[in-house]
Amino acid sequence: MNAVELLLDSSLGVYVPHAFAKNYDLSQWNNIDQQDIDILLKGPWDNDLYWDAWDSILNEATYTNNQDQTWHLYQDGDLFALCDVLMTNEEYRAFYGEDMFHE
Repeated sequence: MNAVELLLDSSLGVYVPHAFAKNYDLSQWNNIDQQDIDILLKGPWDNDLYWDAWDSILNEATYTNNQDQTWHLYQDGDLFALCDVLMTNEEYRAFYGEDMFHE
């Protein structure tokens, strides 16, 4: 994966969490509770736990490749996977609003 990977477009709206659970192999991601996956797979329809489950996944989920590089999820409309150590300063600034290298 690249330092910044667009996973899902914001055009999915409230279905971004559902699409993530349905379309990605979550066994490759760490720190995701199966109960949260099950909740997201049910969709947002009359589901009081949907946003709590998604919050948990956004805050905890990581993907680590065989070179020990780790990505985390970031959502601001679109859903991204970000690997901070691989990001350029411009990419880092675009997502976090500050330079990654402080002097």
